[in-house]
Amino acid sequence: MTLQQLHYFRVLAKVQHYTKAAEILLIAQPSLSYAISQLEKELNTQLFERNGRTVKLSFAGERFLEYVEKALNALDEGTMMLKTLADPSKSEVSLGYIYSVSYKFIPEMIKKFYEDDANKSIKFSLVQNLNEHLLRDLKSNKIDLAICPKPEKGFKYKKIFNQPLYLVVPKKHRFSQRKCVSISDIIDEPFIALNKSSSLRDAVDDIFAKSNFTPNIVFEAEECNAVISFVSLNFGISIVPEIPSMYKHVNTVRICDMPLQREIYLCWSDDKYLSPAAIKTRDFIINNFTA
Repeated sequence: MTLQQLHYFRVLAKVQHYTKAAEILLIAQPSLSYAISQLEKELNTQLFERNGRTVKLSFAGERFLEYVEKALNALDEGTMMLKTLADPSKSEVSLGYIYSVSYKFIPEMIKKFYEDDANKSIKFSLVQNLNEHLLRDLKSNKIDLAICPKPEKGFKYKKIFNQPLYLVVPKKHRFSQRKCVSISDIIDEPFIALNKSSSLRDAVDDIFAKSNFTPNIVFEAEECNAVISFVSLNFGISIVPEIPSMYKHVNTVRICDMPLQREIYLCWSDDKYLSPAAIKTRDFIINNFTA
């Protein structure tokens, strides 16, 4: 069994087509077929169910792929580690974050980080995405660190701050000129919610659950800009974090005697290799910004 065979196996398992896999691997299709057949022969197991040039993983192949992914990912991490040790001056940190921390926290953090001349050789690769995608990228080692609201099991994390949330209403809404409204005032109001895959949806649902009522949801959207657009067009009201476009299109109103907020965390995968630059960045954020 060779690393090349395992690499070929992983690619074929992803695309499930010999010709397409061979094109990706830049090899002839017969060479790929031979490598896979030799791997199956050595393992004495059929890894793929074939239908012409199209294939799908067998049950044994699905199980084997899990181990191949772990093995090849570990080797990728080792290669990355050696490259970092060979030339630490070219260190790069891949930092992921949710949109609502992009306009204030991220620039302030990076500015403060570079105030130390010893950090100026470290470069950032910035990735903005939804929470679920950031956690997925942490697992697959595509990013080193993530600033996000909902850590899961299998990650290390540290709370950074409480992010304020705001009740947003159309400019001409009856609440728009009030200093605050009670939670009971909005029970019958049409509500624009984030969809259930959003971590913000969980935070807003918790707020309503504590008040023992369910909002009158009329629309669901994937991200906050879409929510604000619906609110500005008088489809309803909503609860969102502060984002730059918000104040041009909607008004914010405080909920009386109820702090609206959610927790934001720095997350990383403890069983993945972190470069010295990533460790330095992680420790800097923890030492300077944690609540």
